[in-house]
Amino acid sequence: MIQTISYLLPYISRYKRKYLWGAVFVLLTNVFRILNPRIIQDAIDYLSADFELAQLAFYSGLIILVAIIEGIWLFLMRKSMIVASREIENDLRNDLFSRLIELPPSFYQNNPTGDIMSRATNDLTAVRSVVGPGIAYSTNTIIAFFFVIPMMLTISPKLTIFALLPFPIVALLVNRFGKAIYNRFKKVQDQFSVLSTIAQENLSGHSMIKWFAREDNQMEQFEVANREYMVRNIDHAKVFAAFRPALMLTIGLSIAIILLVGGQLIIAEIITLGEFTAFMLYMNMLIFPSIALGWVIGLLQQGAAALGRMYRVLESESDLNRGQHIVTADDFEGEIVFRNLTFEYDEHQPILHDINLTIPARQTLGILGPTGSGKTTLIKLITNLYRLEPNKLFVSGIDVTEFDLSNLRKQIGYVPQETFLFSDTIRNNIAYGNTDVDQATIERAASLADIHDQIMEFPEGYDSVLGEKGLNLSGGQKQRLSIARAIIRNPRILILDDAFSALDTQTEAQILSNLETVLPDRTVILISHRVSTLQHADNIIVLEDGRITETGTHEELLSAKGHYAWIHEKQLLEAELESVE
Repeated sequence: MIQTISYLLPYISRYKRKYLWGAVFVLLTNVFRILNPRIIQDAIDYLSADFELAQLAFYSGLIILVAIIEGIWLFLMRKSMIVASREIENDLRNDLFSRLIELPPSFYQNNPTGDIMSRATNDLTAVRSVVGPGIAYSTNTIIAFFFVIPMMLTISPKLTIFALLPFPIVALLVNRFGKAIYNRFKKVQDQFSVLSTIAQENLSGHSMIKWFAREDNQMEQFEVANREYMVRNIDHAKVFAAFRPALMLTIGLSIAIILLVGGQLIIAEIITLGEFTAFMLYMNMLIFPSIALGWVIGLLQQGAAALGRMYRVLESESDLNRGQHIVTADDFEGEIVFRNLTFEYDEHQPILHDINLTIPARQTLGILGPTGSGKTTLIKLITNLYRLEPNKLFVSGIDVTEFDLSNLRKQIGYVPQETFLFSDTIRNNIAYGNTDVDQATIERAASLADIHDQIMEFPEGYDSVLGEKGLNLSGGQKQRLSIARAIIRNPRILILDDAFSALDTQTEAQILSNLETVLPDRTVILISHRVSTLQHADNIIVLEDGRITETGTHEELLSAKGHYAWIHEKQLLEAELESVE
């Protein structure tokens, strides 16, 4: 718990003025709060002799006035501290999102999306409760004890000692229940992550579920996880629900002792009835802080559990080498050199073996190879998405580990194998990598990707909003929008990772012809399963099991009679059979 507060201290310090003012308002609240019992004491003692209604009216008005002023200070206290907690929540959410954006793909390979989402929602809310109600009520409880106990002592030290006897039991209950709440709440949040992951995957893969008619199976899986979530919540609720009654029982014991001892003091005329009434009111003022203390401890324990889960994200460090080297577009020639590069995602399971390859600037490299041969991994290393050893990969003569990541990636246009589009307008999706472009530039990029005419057929043209991941587009349309998005950046290096797989050969040829016209002086890397896509490249490599097994031009590889030539003959035969049909 102490670690939780210490971690949040930098956030709290940003709004220390609000918290300091909140503490002042808590102080003023308690100053006026302790006045009313004293006024009531005087009023009751006044009733024991001859009294006048006017004087009673004065006491009544004074009680109301003090209550109003106390309420004003209480409102200002909550306004200061609760508002500060919302601002801290905002900062935490921004920091969490920034960290998630910065973390490399390796982090997301080990953490499901649903689990991450639960940390950014439920866990964040629990942490906010610590810096809001947690701090506010903790401060109020501490100050209340400092104000109220001296007032009780002025009435009767003996009665005060008896009244405070059960409070060690309160401390014991807080300690025992606090640990139980922490453990159970952590289990609840862990299961919520599982539930969120299942829900997210089912919503994203709803089409696949329907294709395989697995609705019943998925519902059963969700019900099992949901029931476990309910069981853990009930287990947590039982402990939390028992906490307050246990405190109330202890406090009730204290009140019973006060009635017994206080009654004897009144009979012995050591204290007056008014003083006893005031003492009971002061004691009542300690009841709510005591209950609040238990509630706050629960909040702190929940917040500690939640922050522990968020800590894993907030303190995660990128495993990428982050250099400081920055080059301008004019100095970025685009030459790419691999030197004895071996790469593995998991230890002792290399994906690429001893890659030696030079891609001259302003030339086109074609890459062919079977599925799982390492083609996509090879080109992803160029953008430094995964950790590399120094002196293994150079771009424009500079080690990629020495590049400023943002500067390096701004020089590269990338069309991934799995197209991703945002739930936004077509215009914004195309201009995603270069938001300063005008409409004419957007339309030109769309025309080069052979998608402009189809966009204009949409009811709202470029202002048409796409469904999640481009749900309302065909596979070919998604790929062409992705190509347009890469073109509009005017990159020095253009990477097309099987970017034409959903297109017919005629459309593919048209787009490639357009690219040769507008990007003649760019380094281009083409990955494809079609020989027709690669045949005009300046150089072609064949990757098999993470190794370069063939290299050369189209004609040279055909003459070599290797894997490339075999694929070429196979595809020619398939084309002939299709034409006969």
